[in-house]
Amino acid sequence: MISDGAHVRALGGLPGSFDDTILGNFFGPAALRLQEWVGAAAYDDAEQGTPSDPDRAAALKDAEAYLVLYFAAPRMNMVMADGGIVTYRIDGTSADEFTFLKPQQLEELRQVWLRDAVSACRPYIIQAGVTVGVSPAADDKT
Repeated sequence: MISDGAHVRALGGLPGSFDDTILGNFFGPAALRLQEWVGAAAYDDAEQGTPSDPDRAAALKDAEAYLVLYFAAPRMNMVMADGGIVTYRIDGTSADEFTFLKPQQLEELRQVWLRDAVSACRPYIIQAGVTVGVSPAADDKT
């Protein structure tokens, strides 16, 4: 793991009090996706206390953080209630109510974070010879 909860919260504009347990489950998938993009050697180097390429390590840290946001967004956009999952409200809200993104809005936000991840590490993806699209992979839709 290159990134951490504080870095993810900072890049995502999340409050400092945002619970890391929500983000924690998504560092693994983010790390795997980033390793697919840049290769294990570049990823492993970025994990080192003193990486051989500090600029690449910083770029990969940002990319991993954006990927965590990308994967975590659906979980950040829901509340579990006695009757099931509440994902968004249709009616108006008051100051003490939460509003949630509708599915299309959520996917648009996820695509922003995915594009940010790709942009952060693009030079290192090219070096690894990997082709990366911006649309979600089939395994992301589950």
